[in-house]
Amino acid sequence: MKKFLIKIAIFTLLSILILSTGLFLPQTPRAAQSYLYSNILKDSLLANVDSPRMIFIGGSNISFGLNSQMIKDSLNVNPINTGISVHIGLKFTFDNVLPYIRKGDIIIAPLEYEHLTHKYISGNEVLLRMVMDVNWDYLHLLNFRQIFTLLPYIPKYCISKLNPRSYFNVEIDPIYDRNSFNRYGDECAHWNIENRSFVPSDRLDDFNQKIIEKIKDFEKNVTEKGAKLYLAYPPYLDKSFHKSEDIIATIQTELKKNFKVLGTPERYMMPDSLMFDSSYHPNKKGVDIRTARLIEDIRNAKVQ
Repeated sequence: MKKFLIKIAIFTLLSILILSTGLFLPQTPRAAQSYLYSNILKDSLLANVDSPRMIFIGGSNISFGLNSQMIKDSLNVNPINTGISVHIGLKFTFDNVLPYIRKGDIIIAPLEYEHLTHKYISGNEVLLRMVMDVNWDYLHLLNFRQIFTLLPYIPKYCISKLNPRSYFNVEIDPIYDRNSFNRYGDECAHWNIENRSFVPSDRLDDFNQKIIEKIKDFEKNVTEKGAKLYLAYPPYLDKSFHKSEDIIATIQTELKKNFKVLGTPERYMMPDSLMFDSSYHPNKKGVDIRTARLIEDIRNAKVQ
């Protein structure tokens, strides 16, 4: 029994040593090229772009789904596309943008439907990589719940940094590369590439009523800074939309009841031919259609 316990202790200590080594190693060449690094560009835009400003927040439906040049030309504002990924969580999405908001800013938030369920409030492995690989300063934005949520992802993250394939013969998808974004923060590398095959999203989880209070808190902070918040809807593959029509209808009702909302969910439902590689990522034609509809909804709502 004593020998067994000694072996367990040695195994535990070795595991802790290996994981600790992986945790504090510099980011790998693979991680250094990640699209998550675009958040450095987006933070810089938030800090330096002049007013009048229109700031778009959300997940990849924004990063992949907006033509900011159209926004600038049509509305005479300076657009900032802060979208990265739904997986970093709604709380980080709000908290990262909030310090940069200025008086007179217009905030447009077409949130992914998963932002409005229980699924992506605190983030997942992608948020861990945002903090550990991109900028340790983001750690101060995390609360206890987020940190607790990220703990199970740490072993996998540490092991990935010990994998030789993360250092040698690294192949990066040019669509998900840190250099695939234009000067507004739009992911534009996919604009001239043929659609990729993908599996439509499954049925959504039920609407999370607690999200309303989180958005209200964010809206309150935005208003105190002299800015305005408008919610909107993401582009969404029609096949995925129809799987969750009742849940999306509930989301629409709750958002309309509590916030200023642009357009309707159906208006941004899109066929296969307009989607690039996921239920939320339009191709270039889809991007322009989505952007044109958003511009029209902004004008109809007399956003100012």
